[in-house]
Amino acid sequence: MKPPVDYLFAPVDPEAVPYWRLVLRGCSQLCFQTNELTGLFFLAAILVASPITAAYMLVAGIIAPGTRMLLGHRGAILSTGLPGLNPSLIAISLPAFYETGWTDFGMWGVLLVCVVLAVVLVRVFLILLPFPILVLPFLLIFWGLWALEPYLGVLQPAAFSLDKTATFHPLASIVLGLGEALFSPTLLSGVLFFCGVFVSNPRHAVIALMGAAIGTFVSYYYRDVDPASVDTGLYGFNGVLAAVSAYVLCGGKLRLAILGALVATILIPAIGSLGVQSLSAPFAFATWLLLILGWAERRWFDTPAADT
Repeated sequence: MKPPVDYLFAPVDPEAVPYWRLVLRGCSQLCFQTNELTGLFFLAAILVASPITAAYMLVAGIIAPGTRMLLGHRGAILSTGLPGLNPSLIAISLPAFYETGWTDFGMWGVLLVCVVLAVVLVRVFLILLPFPILVLPFLLIFWGLWALEPYLGVLQPAAFSLDKTATFHPLASIVLGLGEALFSPTLLSGVLFFCGVFVSNPRHAVIALMGAAIGTFVSYYYRDVDPASVDTGLYGFNGVLAAVSAYVLCGGKLRLAILGALVATILIPAIGSLGVQSLSAPFAFATWLLLILGWAERRWFDTPAADT
């Protein structure tokens, strides 16, 4: 049976993927997929929450592959859409944290500079670092903007307003956690996100849903967590990303996906206590921890099976 994407997009050789399909694959990498149909679902999920955020993401998706090509990187990695991951994250995070507008040319300039910088940092880190960089360039760029915010008049923090409530709504929180993986905390965005992952890999979709549930329920039982923050999905999306990334990068093990979601959720307040936005850092640190543990296990703790 053909995958759903093949009904709309003809299969192509990895060395000859059309540019517009690289753009959509880059969008789909926001949940570690290589699928044009997933990219369309993710764009739709963002569009229903914030049209300007969708425009930012589309611009980043268009720029990223071309910039990577200019840096001399083509072939299999480019065809997966991975060069679009960090630029897309930068694009969707800017409207989430800063005031943006269609005629705010200063913020469009910030977007362009950050997208190019993200592509360059990815290229540099791939040369220097011996482990998956995940979203490290995005985190460094955003934290840099956060530090420069008082000195750059173009960066105006967006107003956040959480509806104070003492009532916990678990199902809505889980769906919103899926949407927050795209910085789009609406129920429809969460549903579209799930559908986007499902058409690419149903198993990954179930893992993402499980990660959202773990992040939501574990965070709710933290003593100092505001139920309103949990209800908006702010604590669920790192569970989503950690579960899927652990499953993809650590050998397709369900137990590691669960552990990744748990560790990522626990790290959210720990990273926040350092005075920076936690963003997607908890999922990245959780994934790196699992990779380190796997390496240590193979190097020092594996024992040969006894002869029988």
